[in-house]
Amino acid sequence: MLLTMKTAATDYRIILIDDHCIVRMGIRSLLETQEDLKVIAEAGGRREALDAIETECPDLAIVDLMLGSDDGISFIKECRAQYAKMKILVMTVHDENVYAERVFRAGADGFIAKESSTRHLLEAVRTVLNGEIYLSRASSSRILGRVFRGSENPHESPLEVLSDRELHVFQMIGTGMSTKEIATSLSLSGKTIETYREKIKAKLSIPNAFKLREKATKWINEKEL
Repeated sequence: MLLTMKTAATDYRIILIDDHCIVRMGIRSLLETQEDLKVIAEAGGRREALDAIETECPDLAIVDLMLGSDDGISFIKECRAQYAKMKILVMTVHDENVYAERVFRAGADGFIAKESSTRHLLEAVRTVLNGEIYLSRASSSRILGRVFRGSENPHESPLEVLSDRELHVFQMIGTGMSTKEIATSLSLSGKTIETYREKIKAKLSIPNAFKLREKATKWINEKEL
């Protein structure tokens, strides 16, 4: 369901994009303790989010990476291409080690974990609205270390080796979706999805389909392999 509310032009206009209504309610309640932060729209998926952005012209989108079967990374790329001036803050439960660099490559302006404190969320919102990049200290150190040392961190997630599309398929497998369901959701052929599955197994050294589903499910539920 799409919710909209008009507000003064001098306020920062924010859209919340998350497929969990309760999460959106909590974020809205926090943001609206600030006089100049106004949530002018909410959306639970890609299509209604794009419609709301087109109509409401927000200054900032706070985006989850899991939007039902929609791919959050692709959504960020789409937003950046169509709405260059809008700031994008990713707020998710997903592993920062896996996603931080991906979301910045896609065009996001900030990344924060959902378990962060309310103080850190407000700090992230203010930082991004101020035209700066927001990222946790741990991820900043890791990314800078990779740039300057040119070496891989042994503590990074093995999922780093997957492409954005392969990671999305891996997520969908972990939620229990069949090859046919994934193909339908992504508007791809079953053969293409099987190819992705084979690439994922090879990159992660997974021996068979059963182990693939087991590992994907474990990662979705526990955020580790």
